[in-house]
Amino acid sequence: MTSEQHARASGNARITQIAGDQVNYAPGAGPVPRAGLGLPEAPPVLVGRDGPAEELLSLLADGGPTVAVVAGLAGVGKSALAVAAAHRAAELDWFGDRVFFLRLRGYAAGGGVSGPDAVREMLGQLGIREADMPQSEDGRAALYRGLLAECARAGQRVLIVADDAGEVAQVRDLVPANPGHRLLITSRHRLVHRDFSVRVVALDELAPDPAAELLARAVLRTWPQDPRPAAEPEAFTEVAEQCGRLPLALTVAGALLAGDPGLPVTRLAAQLADARTRLAKLDSELDDGVRAAFDLSYGRLPADQARVFRLLTVNPGPDCAMAYAALLTGEEAADLRPKLAALVRASLLAEEPVGSGRWRMHDLVRLYARERGEECAAEDGREEAVDALLGSLVLDVGKATGAVGVNGAPVAPGPGLPSVAQALDWLDGERAMLVAAVGFAGDAGRPAVAMELGTTLIPYLQIYRYRQDAVLVAQRMLAAAERTGHPEDIGARLYDLALAYAGAEQLDGATASLVRALEVFRVNSLRMGEGKALNTLGTVHMRREQWAEAERCLREALKIFRELGIRHGKGTVLASLAEVFERTGRLEEAVSLHRQAVSIMGGLGDFHREAAALNSLADALWLTGRHEESLAAREQALATQREFGNRRQAAGTLKRLADALRALDRDQEAEARYEEALVVFEETTELYPQAQILNDLALVRGRGGRWEEAREGHERAGLLFAACGDRAEEEAAALVGLGFALYALDRPAEAADALERGADLYAAIGDTAQETTARGAAAELRGQPDPPRRRWRRGGGGYPQAGDEP
Repeated sequence: MTSEQHARASGNARITQIAGDQVNYAPGAGPVPRAGLGLPEAPPVLVGRDGPAEELLSLLADGGPTVAVVAGLAGVGKSALAVAAAHRAAELDWFGDRVFFLRLRGYAAGGGVSGPDAVREMLGQLGIREADMPQSEDGRAALYRGLLAECARAGQRVLIVADDAGEVAQVRDLVPANPGHRLLITSRHRLVHRDFSVRVVALDELAPDPAAELLARAVLRTWPQDPRPAAEPEAFTEVAEQCGRLPLALTVAGALLAGDPGLPVTRLAAQLADARTRLAKLDSELDDGVRAAFDLSYGRLPADQARVFRLLTVNPGPDCAMAYAALLTGEEAADLRPKLAALVRASLLAEEPVGSGRWRMHDLVRLYARERGEECAAEDGREEAVDALLGSLVLDVGKATGAVGVNGAPVAPGPGLPSVAQALDWLDGERAMLVAAVGFAGDAGRPAVAMELGTTLIPYLQIYRYRQDAVLVAQRMLAAAERTGHPEDIGARLYDLALAYAGAEQLDGATASLVRALEVFRVNSLRMGEGKALNTLGTVHMRREQWAEAERCLREALKIFRELGIRHGKGTVLASLAEVFERTGRLEEAVSLHRQAVSIMGGLGDFHREAAALNSLADALWLTGRHEESLAAREQALATQREFGNRRQAAGTLKRLADALRALDRDQEAEARYEEALVVFEETTELYPQAQILNDLALVRGRGGRWEEAREGHERAGLLFAACGDRAEEEAAALVGLGFALYALDRPAEAADALERGADLYAAIGDTAQETTARGAAAELRGQPDPPRRRWRRGGGGYPQAGDEP
């Protein structure tokens, strides 16, 4: 027996009995006429949401789930996506004119639409007059279900879009019983509940390019002829990043630009660059700006979750591991995870990747949470959390760098001490946070901690080739030292900065820092610092091929280290001095000094620098013609780099080893080494070494007659050299190689085109010899239908060189 019954009365009136309530429609009255589509206007363009839009549309199609929720952070564009998908479904005539829209205002300060009121509103949209409404909530809910059931029996599907739900109670009674109908919800919460079955579509911030496009569209909507999007594309991208690629923030920034057509976008970017005032700027024009939107989400958090939300921002990195989240909050991980998961459901936090125990906030949410944290610092114990985190990081970095031996002999694993692999996993995983922590410690009034953490961390960054991170850490350490005013600290940090600049090929910065450091060291009679600075200044002169100046600095440094009995300093100077000898033709002296440097570093247990010395020794041995000894030294260096997981350094050694093997016509061995190195550089996304190796591999394969592989390699190498910029000579060589590979594949017209392009690049850099060779080859190809192929395969690597006659 159903809870709904219908009958006809006199005068053709209609009586509906539902759950004990009787609804009478007078003759000629009945349900009021309904509007066609109850949807707001669709966004003109849904920027950057093709994937979520397709997913959502598939859920609305036949066979999808009855209930779906688009969940995400305030301002991420949930309503726009849901409305656009509903309009598209209507265009496809999936629901006819039975598409309804409810504004639930679930996060409104005064309270949102209740579940019973939502049902009442839906009945009104379905045509039920207020006077005809059942009196009880159950009766109205039953009538709602009955009307949807009538549609289902008539083969008519219904779509209800319930916008901005704050909790399951607002939408539970709206769930259609018939599987053909759809309830599409938007919410900042994921609305996951034990008795509420829902498919979640989680919406994140936009990707970089669509974010910049949305910002530009916000300006052009007001001023279609505004020149700024075309004139300042990089500034638009910068502003989009400062907005966290959040659509709400982007529209606010767009309003700021549209409201001041003369404002350069670069100036807005500069205004938003200060994290301390960014939220205020993004709230300055609208009462419902970014901070106001976050206020509504934050205001719904229980006190314990709000405290966790605030304290997570003590962690200065882009995400926070569970161990550090527990440390900051003083809670056990098992007790803390449910609170973190609740913040995820509220779209204020994300676990990325899911199950990793690493928690990330959106950039603007982090700024907001930090503001609230500073307001509640005393009650949260924020200063104690800062001390706990920094103290733990100093200990953890010490253990990890000790295990990998970047500050001297490695510490063997044992109870409480990591292995090399464990240490590298941790250092790599937490690197962004550790780099940020150095500056954070200084800004938090703890300069001594900033310097202690930074000096322990920076050798790892330098040796494992995170060179820009090393520069950042050194700059932040110098700022901390200048706060103390201690000359020894300032001099040491200037030296660290110079070393970092030199590693990043910023030689002017390195020289300026060394000049300042030397002045500090000499005024304060700090001889060891003076020796280190002279040594590094010598290496900077070497980079500039100023060999006499380099030798003078290095000999002064060597004298100081010998006087002080500092063997490690002596070893580093000998290695540099050996290279000066090598480059000035004193090869046997260079070999002798390189051997001394290898011996000293190995004896001190500094295996990373021993490997570097071995590579330098291999170079010198090669120049003296001792090729097998050179290869052996290179292999020994490679073994050490692999032992300590230094994949970038190992990849560089593999390439140099492959170059040597190729020069010895051991192509099969060379190819294997190149391929190993290429894998690493592809993983690290370093374009220039990828291009070099691809071109080298192409030469090896061409020499072996594998011309299609050679063609592909030269082509990829040329594109990568072009992407690097300022690599015209290497790009030209790749194009010439491509030309000869194409000729070998009987594609002479394409070959001539490639050779001409290479010749143009050689002309641009003034290399007339190579230009002449390439143009001559191209001309012969265009002039002869079938030039004699044997005459093209000459020179190193199987290709003609400058001076060869085609």
